[in-house]
Amino acid sequence: QAILCLPRSFEYSQKNAALVPVAALGVGGMLLYWLRSGRKIETIDMGDGWWGPGERRFQGKEDASIRPFKIETSDKEIEDLHRRLDQFRFTPHVEGAAFHYGFNSSYLRKVVAYWRNQFDWRKQVEVLNKYPHFHTTIEGIDIHFIHVKPPYVPHGQAVQPLLMVHGWPGSFYEFYKIIPLLTEPAKHGLNEGDVVFEVICPSIPGYGFSEAPHQKEFDSIATARIFHKLMNRLGFKQYYLQGGDWGSRITTNMAQMLPQSVKGLHLNLVFIAKQTLGRLICTVLGAYVPWLVGFSREDARRFYPYMQKNVYDVLRESGYLHIQATKPDTAGCGLNDSPVGLAAYILEKFSTWTDKSFLHKDDGGLESKYSLDELLTNVMIYWVTSSIVSSMRFYKENFSKDPNLSAHNRIGVHVPTGIAAFPQEILHVPRVWAKEVYKNIITYSFMPRGGHFAAFEEPKLLAQDIMQFVQKVEQL
Repeated sequence: QAILCLPRSFEYSQKNAALVPVAALGVGGMLLYWLRSGRKIETIDMGDGWWGPGERRFQGKEDASIRPFKIETSDKEIEDLHRRLDQFRFTPHVEGAAFHYGFNSSYLRKVVAYWRNQFDWRKQVEVLNKYPHFHTTIEGIDIHFIHVKPPYVPHGQAVQPLLMVHGWPGSFYEFYKIIPLLTEPAKHGLNEGDVVFEVICPSIPGYGFSEAPHQKEFDSIATARIFHKLMNRLGFKQYYLQGGDWGSRITTNMAQMLPQSVKGLHLNLVFIAKQTLGRLICTVLGAYVPWLVGFSREDARRFYPYMQKNVYDVLRESGYLHIQATKPDTAGCGLNDSPVGLAAYILEKFSTWTDKSFLHKDDGGLESKYSLDELLTNVMIYWVTSSIVSSMRFYKENFSKDPNLSAHNRIGVHVPTGIAAFPQEILHVPRVWAKEVYKNIITYSFMPRGGHFAAFEEPKLLAQDIMQFVQKVEQL
């Protein structure tokens, strides 16, 4: 009887054996679904906005046309500037003060004399117009941007769209030296895996030739949404992003908002402001055993002594921020009325943010990194557009909602990210801390030299790092 039962039991075990992989597949599928649904990437809601004057004027679609734009000047504009420069009231500086009290007034007198007698605004307008400029209306305001395509693309080579976003007190002009390196890399000895770009550089609304928002609460989220709309309007479904200063915040928000549209994000400044108990412990231990908390030797060199580099230096350099984050219009109205005051306010940042040691120089070290023509052209963009007040308001709109700029840090950035850490940047963020927000860091580079205005000061270094990053992303 036992022998007769064997075929039946064998048949039964065969059926069970067939059911096992089916059951395992079903359970595995359910587990995978549960894991994937639990790990769904959180994004910033895109929303919508209206920043034009008064009530929203249209019910349907707004004018989506791309309109060519040209920067112009006039005798009247130049004569008004010269009259105001002639009325400059000199304030004697404190002997031996260098730039410790702010912009050295004796050097300022030299800058004003150059501005009045040698600086040629008409010539610089021609320089600005060498790239194609455009306006388009988005959410009720005119957005200015330059769009530069490579003059020659070898057959079969893909052109990567790259949106580059400036900060304060910079402008789209910061990118003029890096654009040819990105659009014609081979011509400049930068043949990094045959990567070539077409570059789009918008002006943040309220900066330069982009119209200022007429409504309150225009922040980096609104800017990110507008720039996504801009890229979509230009016909791009996917694109790379690059930014420093406010550009870093805006492009990060873009990656958090529509990650499917962002092929890669490259930054030369990272905002990781919120302090936690774990971060405090890391800071203390890192001074003695940096390897234990994930700091490299270079991290430790740039990060310590902690109080000097992360407290005293930051307090000294951030007085402007408190004014602009609270009552920007009060100080701004004076800067908007005085070209000399405007130049002192802006150019002082191009001194100490480029190199902290320039604080000890009577001329702020300005001409060791830039020419006066370059510096004054950036100032003139603010002057002729009367945009200093609206540019300062951007601080108010962002900091009033998010005092330490960390509200969005809980939403991770999952797109491929490249970080270029310049040694003279105001703050250093170690890779191990950056990974708390930027979950997919492809490249993290300790740059050999340079400060806050990377594209303006070290265009070749930044271009090389962007290209190496994009090349790695394209190979993924």
